[in-house]
Amino acid sequence: MKIDNQSKFHAKGNAPTQHGDNSQVALSKQVSEHCLNLLSPELREKIRKLEQIPLLPDWPQKTRGVPNLCLRSALFGVIKRGRRRAVKGELIAAVKGLDIRYTGWRLDQGDFDVLVQALHLQTHHIERTPEYYIRFQVKAFLRSIGRQSGKSGREWLKDCFRRLTATAVEINLDVNNRLLNGKYTYAGSLVDEFYYNDREQTYFLKINPKLAELFDAGWTQLQWQQRLKLKTNLSKWLHGFYASHRSPYRIKIATLKHLCGSDCKRLVDYRRSIRMAMDELVNVGAIKSWKIDGDDKLHVQRFGNNQILK
Repeated sequence: MKIDNQSKFHAKGNAPTQHGDNSQVALSKQVSEHCLNLLSPELREKIRKLEQIPLLPDWPQKTRGVPNLCLRSALFGVIKRGRRRAVKGELIAAVKGLDIRYTGWRLDQGDFDVLVQALHLQTHHIERTPEYYIRFQVKAFLRSIGRQSGKSGREWLKDCFRRLTATAVEINLDVNNRLLNGKYTYAGSLVDEFYYNDREQTYFLKINPKLAELFDAGWTQLQWQQRLKLKTNLSKWLHGFYASHRSPYRIKIATLKHLCGSDCKRLVDYRRSIRMAMDELVNVGAIKSWKIDGDDKLHVQRFGNNQILK
């Protein structure tokens, strides 16, 4: 999956892939199919099953890998309690170069934590079943994202997985595989499916394998302990947003309000929330300092590259 992300926000080193002409691609696909057909039916089936496993990059246990698409948009927005709404084909606010539409109940920073932790379990091969589900205990999962593991926490987690399963995220992309070649709009859910054992309080979860290809367009390692210390959804969104850029740039407060999907009515109220959120980032050591200038642009100074972009 190649996402058109050739803007100033694009991470260095993530140059767009250059594809050959259509005849070369078609020949390559024919050769691939011919080689596959030479194998035994059992081995062909095994290869096709392996294609359903998300091949994620590796990152240390203390960090979490996240596609930049999730950090530079309102896909996981700043939504106030009680204001979540269902949308259909809605264009999601994002930095220039990202084209995302979304159908389903809007996702927030809590949903973000759940998906990112599931990706972390996937990449570290935690209790993977023969059918390539990841298996985990509810209590341990909730503790890993800073949530209480009581009844309300368990119900909250199930609601998150319902939302992540009953979604359609549409992204414009270039496809080059055995079946398709060219520019397409891909639409799919973030989580394919899950099973829940209430007696054992255990989940069996299957992540959409196409998510692995979102990492190809650039990804970021989040300092997870910093994030867990943050109290507000806005500070969490800002933490991810600034982690996904090597060098902070001046940006208007109104632009940030748009990018994070805030439903705050008045800019003056949002600006007040920004001040509190930025102080949170300073307190957890995510940034060194910040200020809002006379043009209502936010300046951020970091300690250095304590977040790693790929």
